[in-house]
Amino acid sequence: MPLTAISDEVGIAASSAHSVLTQLLAQNAVVQDGDKRYALGPLMFYIGSAYARGSNIYRAAWSEMITSANELGVTAALAVPWEHHHLIISSHRAGHSDVSVPFGGRVPLDGGSWGKVHFAFSGEELPKELTAYTPATITDPSAYAEALEETRKSGFGVDRGEFSEEVGGVCAPVTSSSGYEGLGAYLMPLSRLEELGAAALGRRISGLTARASLALGDSERVRFFGSEA
Repeated sequence: MPLTAISDEVGIAASSAHSVLTQLLAQNAVVQDGDKRYALGPLMFYIGSAYARGSNIYRAAWSEMITSANELGVTAALAVPWEHHHLIISSHRAGHSDVSVPFGGRVPLDGGSWGKVHFAFSGEELPKELTAYTPATITDPSAYAEALEETRKSGFGVDRGEFSEEVGGVCAPVTSSSGYEGLGAYLMPLSRLEELGAAALGRRISGLTARASLALGDSERVRFFGSEA
């Protein structure tokens, strides 16, 4: 963004914004291109990475998520709820995966299998209207309620092109003694999802997140979903 746009957005004088940006440039918190537009700098990546590494869900689940993603040839991601979205705090694309997930990216709360897991396990109320992201998105309230009940029973949610066309996903919640923390997800092309089997992937990831949940103090989860390797 140019200086004037930043000052307008923040609601301060351009001279004040310039003074702050000059200090941020010196710290590499922002960078400036040849057209004098500002963008976030490398320091912000390291700050974000430090936040991710310090989170409960990262410490409990991420190492095993990477190992399983490499074995399966899929993309793995961890996300936590933040400002009415899922905030992606870590992502890892295995060598055979064609699906890329941006670290620091955001996915709407009702997006695909992530939405099913979020609303099934967080206790948060559903939005009044469900957004149709693709032709496969479930937007009928009664059908969505059935999908949530299935997610609660199985311990994982499945996405067959419901958020992004031709992309499949399976995810499961990470909980703690305090309640819902976020989710772990496998993402892949739909053809890969069918090849590996949604049920097998679901058992794998729900077992993984149940063990992570046990490490965070939720002893009930592992009783139901923690037996699969």
